[in-house]
Amino acid sequence: MEKEFWYGLVFGFGGFALSTVVLVVVINQFGAFWRARIARREEAQDRALIERYEQLAGEQNRVHTAAATDLADVRERLTEIERLLREVE
Repeated sequence: MEKEFWYGLVFGFGGFALSTVVLVVVINQFGAFWRARIARREEAQDRALIERYEQLAGEQNRVHTAAATDLADVRERLTEIERLLREVE
């Protein structure tokens, strides 16, 4: 009887240890899956932000070019007006 008791006790502790290991592995894998899912979502958000930044940078470049062209035109006209005013004096 005593031998059967020890066998049952060892089997019980072994089953408990095995169950604990399996539970820890399952929880760990679930956490890894969840972290990967969050990382994919963040990567998609980062990609969207980068695309928006590139779009805004392109718009900024176009606006800057247009402003520089307009400023050059204004400078040419101002120079022409100054020349005409000097001729009138």
